[in-house]
Amino acid sequence: MKTTTKANTKNLLAHAFDTMKMLKSKVISVEEAKAQANLIKQSNNVLRYELDRAVAEQKYENLLIRDIEEQE
Repeated sequence: MKTTTKANTKNLLAHAFDTMKMLKSKVISVEEAKAQANLIKQSNNVLRYELDRAVAEQKYENLLIRDIEEQE
């Protein structure tokens, strides 16, 4: 499934809030809310990685992140 929604902190927080509202009104189960929370956490980790990567690229001139990633 393709979506046009951008992955950013604002949208992740909005989704988390919507999930909490649905849980409170019993539209979704606790298990579904936990699954959504785990996905939000993983998405946040990706955003944090991208930020750390951008900072590292700015800080170190000749750092080739892609070369490091491919070695693992």
